[in-house]
Amino acid sequence: MGRSILLSVSLSVLAFTLAGCQTATSPDDSDSALAPAPVVSSLEQRVQTLETQMKAVQPTLKKVDAIERHFKSLSFELDKIAETYKIEETTVVEPPAEPVPAVAPAAPTPTVEKVETQKPVLKQAEPAPQKQVQKPVAQENKVFAVTSVRIGEQGKNITRIVLDTTKAATINYDLDNTEGLLVIEIPKAKWSTTESQIFQKSLMVKSFRAESDEQGVRFVTDLKQKAKVVATARLNPSGTSGHRVYIDLAPAQ
Repeated sequence: MGRSILLSVSLSVLAFTLAGCQTATSPDDSDSALAPAPVVSSLEQRVQTLETQMKAVQPTLKKVDAIERHFKSLSFELDKIAETYKIEETTVVEPPAEPVPAVAPAAPTPTVEKVETQKPVLKQAEPAPQKQVQKPVAQENKVFAVTSVRIGEQGKNITRIVLDTTKAATINYDLDNTEGLLVIEIPKAKWSTTESQIFQKSLMVKSFRAESDEQGVRFVTDLKQKAKVVATARLNPSGTSGHRVYIDLAPAQ
């Protein structure tokens, strides 16, 4: 577009120049016969000047042409962007949600009872019971130990000390009223129960402590008052009770 404007301007200047030359040399025929040489030379100079100017303007025209093409491409891209934006606007709109019709509860299906025919079951003959032969149970080789201590009142001011053992036990005792001690020894036994205890409600026994070593068990009882041994015995297992020995104490008078 810029190149066409410059070309039209140049042609207009050239036409105006030619018209001026003709009007300057037209007074008479004698002058026109003598003037052709300088007119032509000046015209050539002007044409050369115009060509020079056109050559000088060509880079600018090229830049203008490039700018024009750049603007056309930008305009084309803007048109594409505008069309894309319109398409996105039209697709974003969503139709209003339609109300979901209420579903009526399904009617319960009638249950049909099946009648099963029972088939006769053949019973197999049971085997005759076998006689069970009881085998002798081997006795376990238990460790000889004292498993529990029981101290209680037997009435008539008698306090009984019971020692439960895993096997039949032989005991030795020593009563010392000066020290207020009763010492019971069980040879070759071990102690596997409470090692000491205090008795507040017992008539004769204040507390006890147990000592065990390689020789056996020593059961030391602290007495509340002077005492005497009324009875001593060893009992065999019976019912839920196992081996046990006991000593009955009474106040010394």
